[in-house]
Amino acid sequence: MNGEHRDDAWIERAVAEELEWAPHVDAAHVHVGVRDGIVHLTGHVRTLLEKRAAERTVWHVAGVRGLAADLAVRRPAAHLHSDGELARRAADVLDWDAQIPGADIKVQVEHGVVTLLGAVDWNYQRTEADASIQRLAGVVGVDNRIVVRAVPSPGTEIRDKVLRALQRHVELDASAITVDVDDGRVTLAGSVPAPSQRRIAENAAWSARGVTDVIDDLQVRAGAAQAQE
Repeated sequence: MNGEHRDDAWIERAVAEELEWAPHVDAAHVHVGVRDGIVHLTGHVRTLLEKRAAERTVWHVAGVRGLAADLAVRRPAAHLHSDGELARRAADVLDWDAQIPGADIKVQVEHGVVTLLGAVDWNYQRTEADASIQRLAGVVGVDNRIVVRAVPSPGTEIRDKVLRALQRHVELDASAITVDVDDGRVTLAGSVPAPSQRRIAENAAWSARGVTDVIDDLQVRAGAAQAQE
C-alpha cells in the first residue's frame, strides 16, 4: 500500500473491512461514511464497550483525519437493568478495583448513563474508573466528571517533567512540541505526523505529577502520516 492514494472511497472500504475484522465489534448495524478523511459512524451496537472498540478500530486505518461517532447503544433484553441496580454494580466495581480510590468517587445513573463524580490524585485513576464502568453490561454511556487534585508545584517544574516525559517516547519528536503550563493545566502545541502521536503526547503529559488538565492543540502535519508508511 506504500504510495497509494487514500481517497475517501478507499478509507471507507478500509474502515468497513477493519470493523468486520475486529473481534470485539459486531459491525452488522454499523454504517461508515467518509468525507475529507473524516469518518462518520452511524447505526447501533449492543454495549458501550463495543462502541468504544469501534471508535478505536477506526484509528487503525491509514488516512483517517478525524472521527464523528454517532453510534447508539441498544441494550439487549438481558442487559436491561434498572438504574438502581447499575448504580450498585458500578459502586461495587470501583470499590473492588485496586487501582481506584473507590471511596473518593460517587456514581449517579440515569437511563443507563453513569456519571462519575469525585477527585483523585492521578489521571490513570480517572481513566481506569471510566474503563471499569464501560465494561458493565447495561451501561449506555459514561459522563466522567472526576477531577485530578492539584498538587502545589511551580509551573516550571511541571513543564520540565512534561518535556522529559515527551523526550522519553521514541515515537515522538519532542523538539516539534511546545509545552505551556498554567496552574497545573498543560497546553501542548506544535505538530506531529499522525493522530496516534497526539494521543501518545497527551498520555505522556498526564504522567507528570501535578498536572490537572491537558489541552491538546497539536496539529497533524498534512501528508506526514502517509509519507511514513
